[in-house]
Amino acid sequence: MSLTREDMMSELELLPVWRLNVTSALPIDALVAAPIQAEVDAEPKIELKVEEVLVDDLERVAPQETAMPDIANMDWDALKEHVIGSGDQNADWVFVGDVSTEGDVGVLLDKMLIAIQLQRGKNVYLTQLTELDFFSRQIALIQPKLIFAFGEKSAQNLLDSNEPLDALRGKVYQYQGVALVVSYPPSHLLHHTQDKAKAWADLCLARKTIETFN
Repeated sequence: MSLTREDMMSELELLPVWRLNVTSALPIDALVAAPIQAEVDAEPKIELKVEEVLVDDLERVAPQETAMPDIANMDWDALKEHVIGSGDQNADWVFVGDVSTEGDVGVLLDKMLIAIQLQRGKNVYLTQLTELDFFSRQIALIQPKLIFAFGEKSAQNLLDSNEPLDALRGKVYQYQGVALVVSYPPSHLLHHTQDKAKAWADLCLARKTIETFN
């Protein structure tokens, strides 16, 4: 059965009060192990003879240092060995953080995207935040218009902040020259439905922000 956008908004429990009304969103200017005791045997100790080891042998068996990858010049194939991501590699929208696409969380994520006229795989890239250097390379390759960060940990890492998520919401930030908005992840909203209205406001803010680039 085909669902309309209003069906999706109803599923998000944001109707009839909450509707996508960009003009009603706040102006961007205002938002801007303990050690183990070994048992001692009563038997006499056995003296072991230490054999001579050649220096060449030591060098051969010594662990080799792993060279740091050249992240700044990684292409997509090399980058995918270090990060998890999927979607349109030329997307305007990048969603980062808790972006599980499985089960009820994935269903809610899809509904949130549909509510702002988006869908997975079309102008949308989903990724998890592992190391900032790898994420920065993703952004350099994708060149999106907006980053939407799901969850407190992702928001704090990207903004180099210790502020709680509630204090970071409602503003437009910059990351590598790209607009950045933060909000609650779908996994949080499944268990804290009272925050759905706030998440909706964050989506509206993101939508209004990206429309200023068109």
